[in-house]
Amino acid sequence: MSDELKSVLMKILAVVLYLGLGALVSWIFYYLKKRDLFGGYIGGLVVGVIGALIGGLVLDRLLLDIAIKVLKFLAIDAGVNVFAGFIGAYAAIYIMNRLNHNKERKKY
Repeated sequence: MSDELKSVLMKILAVVLYLGLGALVSWIFYYLKKRDLFGGYIGGLVVGVIGALIGGLVLDRLLLDIAIKVLKFLAIDAGVNVFAGFIGAYAAIYIMNRLNHNKERKKY
C-alpha cells in the first residue's frame, strides 16, 4: 500500500473515531441520563463531535502518555487521542446541558 493512500485512510479513521466519540457522549446524556439537549440527540451529536475535536487538539499533548500506554494503536496510527476526545466531548455536552438548565427529557 502506498504511503499516500495510507495517510488518507488514517485521516478517515481519525474522523470516524471523533464522530464515534461525539455520538457516544451525546447518547450517554440523551438516553442514559435522560437529559434534554438543544436540538435533541442530533444537536447533542453535533456539539459532542465539535467538543471531541477541540478536546483532541487541546488536551492531546497532556494525555498522550496515557493514551499511548492504553490504546497504542489508536493514538499513534490514526493520530487520535481517544481520552482527550472523550473529555472534550463530555465537557462540551455538559456545558450544553447546563445552558439548558439541566432539564430532564419529557416523557411522551
